[in-house]
Amino acid sequence: MLKQSAMKRFVVVSFVLNLVLALAQQNQDYVIGAELLNRPSATSIDSDKFSCPEPHPFVDCSCMHAIIDYEIQCPIVNPEIIVKIKPEAYAQIQCYDRHDLSVLPSLKSGNTTQVKVIHCPLPEDKSILQLVSFLGVKNVKDFWYQNYGKSVEVQLSRSHFAGMQGLEKLFLSAGIDYIQQDLFADLRNLKWLVLQGNNLTRLGNVFNSLIDLIILELGANQITDLDAGFLQKQSKLRHLNLWHNEIRKVSKDMFRGAESLEELDLSVNLIKYLEPDVFDELPLLSTLNLGFNQLQSIPKGLLSSNHLMKEFRMINNQGQMDVLPDELFGNLPNLITVILSRNRFFEIPSSLFIGSSAIQHIDLSYNNLRFLPEQLLRDQHWLQHLNVANNRLEIIPDELLENTSELTFLDLSFNRLQNISAKAFASLDKLIELHLENNGILEIDLFAFSAVGNLQSIFLQNNHLQYGDSSNKSPFQYLNNLRILNLKNNSISAILHDWNFNALQLHELDLSHNKFTRLTYLNLHFISRDIRIDLTHNQISRVDMSGFRSPSASKHPRKTGKIWVNLNANPLDCSCSALSFIQYIQDPSSSVRRIQFSTRELHCLAPENLNGTKVSIVPLADLTCRLDQPRCPEECHCSQRPIDLTVVVNCTGRGLIRIPQLPHPETFGYSSIELHIDNNSINELPTEGLAAVSMLFARNNSISQLKNLPSNLRVLDVSMNRLTTLDAITIQALNGSLPLERLHLGSNPWQCDCSSAPFLDFVQQTYQLIADTIHITCPNGRRLVAISVVELCKERWIMIVAVSLSILVLGLFVGISTALCFAYHNEIKIWLFKRNLLMCWVTEQEVDKDKQFDAFISYSHHDEDFVANHLVPTLEQPPMNFRTCWHVRDWTPGELITEQMTRSISESRRTIVVLSKGFLESVWARMEFRTAHLNSIAERRSRVIVILYEHFGDIEQLDADLKAYLRTNTYIRWGDPWFWDRLQYAMPHAPRIRGVKALRCARSYELGMFEDRMEMSKSQIIAYDAFRGYLNPTLSRSIGRSLEEFDGDGNFEGVDTLDSRCFDELIIIITKESEV
Repeated sequence: MLKQSAMKRFVVVSFVLNLVLALAQQNQDYVIGAELLNRPSATSIDSDKFSCPEPHPFVDCSCMHAIIDYEIQCPIVNPEIIVKIKPEAYAQIQCYDRHDLSVLPSLKSGNTTQVKVIHCPLPEDKSILQLVSFLGVKNVKDFWYQNYGKSVEVQLSRSHFAGMQGLEKLFLSAGIDYIQQDLFADLRNLKWLVLQGNNLTRLGNVFNSLIDLIILELGANQITDLDAGFLQKQSKLRHLNLWHNEIRKVSKDMFRGAESLEELDLSVNLIKYLEPDVFDELPLLSTLNLGFNQLQSIPKGLLSSNHLMKEFRMINNQGQMDVLPDELFGNLPNLITVILSRNRFFEIPSSLFIGSSAIQHIDLSYNNLRFLPEQLLRDQHWLQHLNVANNRLEIIPDELLENTSELTFLDLSFNRLQNISAKAFASLDKLIELHLENNGILEIDLFAFSAVGNLQSIFLQNNHLQYGDSSNKSPFQYLNNLRILNLKNNSISAILHDWNFNALQLHELDLSHNKFTRLTYLNLHFISRDIRIDLTHNQISRVDMSGFRSPSASKHPRKTGKIWVNLNANPLDCSCSALSFIQYIQDPSSSVRRIQFSTRELHCLAPENLNGTKVSIVPLADLTCRLDQPRCPEECHCSQRPIDLTVVVNCTGRGLIRIPQLPHPETFGYSSIELHIDNNSINELPTEGLAAVSMLFARNNSISQLKNLPSNLRVLDVSMNRLTTLDAITIQALNGSLPLERLHLGSNPWQCDCSSAPFLDFVQQTYQLIADTIHITCPNGRRLVAISVVELCKERWIMIVAVSLSILVLGLFVGISTALCFAYHNEIKIWLFKRNLLMCWVTEQEVDKDKQFDAFISYSHHDEDFVANHLVPTLEQPPMNFRTCWHVRDWTPGELITEQMTRSISESRRTIVVLSKGFLESVWARMEFRTAHLNSIAERRSRVIVILYEHFGDIEQLDADLKAYLRTNTYIRWGDPWFWDRLQYAMPHAPRIRGVKALRCARSYELGMFEDRMEMSKSQIIAYDAFRGYLNPTLSRSIGRSLEEFDGDGNFEGVDTLDSRCFDELIIIITKESEV
């Protein structure tokens, strides 16, 4: 206990002494004056009051004139003594290391009455007046002697105050532990004595000579006991301060003779008990402080004789005192203030203030009160300030405050209240400030504040109130004069209409640490002027400012004030839904708008790419929302960007070889597409599907040509592809046809030769448009923009000179050769053609100029309808006008089929083969193809045109020649939309004479006339007869009849004379006729 009291005493003394010293040592801004040795004296402001002394060769001091005082420092460098003088006010001497004041020059301080001596020891053989005589002070009324932290080498004696009989105020704080009984014998005019901050333990009758003493300060000493009657001569004493001592007992005899005492401070002592009559001898006592003691109880009637009591303080009592006696402050008509905080009371009686109707201020805070009696304040009609914070109150009785109609301040914070009834504040029509914070309030009756219409500040932070969108009305609807509403750390999720439209004077609205998730522009419309709304530390992820219209609508008259909204420390979702809000705060004109947001510490929480980014600097182009999968290609990730109504399609690094089908942004209110296809294997841009693309990022692909660029393209990145050059059409599009803003072409294998001159010119002309010109390089690594056209085409100029010389030489040779060729061209061509040499010089028209037909048509009789009704008419009629050889029409009856077939193919420039199943089954048809194919090979020209009339199955089942031809040559498919164009292109291109002049091969081709029409030689008939056994019965009988008609008896001799050629012809003829 002693250690605790010593520590407490040390803290308080240190604080007080440091405060006094700080006041005594206030620094000033000085104007350097004349140094006493080297410069003339400073000009005196008033020669009758003070002037710096004249310089003296043996005095090492300087005199400086500050704004309000003078300062003398000795010596000039590293001063050890400083004297400050403010004329007509004070003179102060402060010592550091040197204590000999005799070296100081004589001064004239004028009518200065206050002298302070700090840290300077007092000599034994000199009085205080002699010590400070160099100041020139004539009449000292106020003397301060301070020597904090330093021992006093000389004990103060009566002689030190010799000649100071006129002294009225004395301040001694120098660690004094003993005072001689006659120390103040000559100071009979002393009215104010301060002895605080010393080590005094006992006082005796040292004050007997101070009969005019009014104020006595004895605080911060070590006084343990006070002798009875130690104030018996102080009949005029009005203020006695005994705080921070070690007094354990107080009796009424101690105050005998001090009947005029009005203020008594006994705080910070060790008092445990008080006698009931201890203050009976102090009828004028009006202020009493008993705080920081160890009182175990207070006797009833302690203040019964002190009817003039105005203020009673007992703060932080260290003793165990659970209750106060009845009527302790009762019937004190002048009592105004009662401070009983931090005393750990559990209970107070209902009669504690009975009859004391003048009380205006009651403080019961920081106790352990569980309830307040209903009648506790029944007589406090003039009560204005009531503080019962930091207790354990669970309810506020409806009758507690019904007689306190003058109450303006009520603090019920830090209790355990859960509900506020409708009648709790029904009589408080003058209440201005209400504290209900840090309770467990769940509900406030809708009419709880209906009678407190003058309430200006209400504090409800750290409770459990719940107000949301469904709360149509609130208890605050009646508070039209409300200026401060603190609802911090509750469960509120919406701004109520009461705050918007009823609280006309609302200036501060604290809704921080609540459960707001969304905020709209309409939520921030307040009728009140200059309101500050704190919405920090909520869960606000979206702020919708789409209700904000035009700038003109946002500007407000100066008289309407502004709405300041603090949104810091919220988890804002910086997706596309945040566009209107972020646009609002980033708009430079927002400073003139009524709604002002504080977003310095507002960061994005989502999406991930913007996490931690300050909202004030978020690029508007980064505000996107995910596009649902049905409208987005499966291979890609799509998002909507509302700032420019763009759909962002990101297909980066998906292994694509083609661009997937893109969405149509116009179907959901957007206008363009930003396409990302970087890091894929795409080799070309599609011809369709890119019309809406305005930004195309195709970095690191396999694109070798730039074609099919969208017409609205603004940004194009095709860096790191396989581009070697750009054609003229692409350059024209990039150079002006497209609204291009940025282009990336770097890291491609650009070709750097003369053919690249247009591309070089484009790059150099549009270098500001191209973002990566530094990476557009030639194969040798040289930057393209650093190359001139002359350097690019240097080899071309050398070649031009060489070629020109070659042409001159060659021209002479060609001229001579041309003349020879012109004279003998027919002979030359015939000679070359016969020897199959230089066939490229012999044109097809020249080779085929004697051919009668443009095409011989080879087909199966199963396909005759197609040939007769489609193929032949179309070829022979305009605009084609070809001459065709059609065996039905143009062969001569009776001639050998093989001869006519061979002749028709050789006399036709082309052979058209109608390939079908029937064709493959026909021996004659295959023979015609083989003949035409061999003829084409012999002439080294393309003579055969294959028309695929119908599907014939597996190509592997064909004969070798036809299979080889189809594998190495193209064919024309019937049904192709381009069939006739392709066929016409395959036909000869020589000029045509309109009309068909076809050579008609005279023949009659009816099956029934076969035997009668066929003209055969004898050898042929013999061949028929010889091979009759190989034929089918019908044909065999037919041929047999012919043979009988030929030789009359059906016998034939000389079959052996048939050679192999005749044998082959016989087989062909028989087979052909059998098919027909």
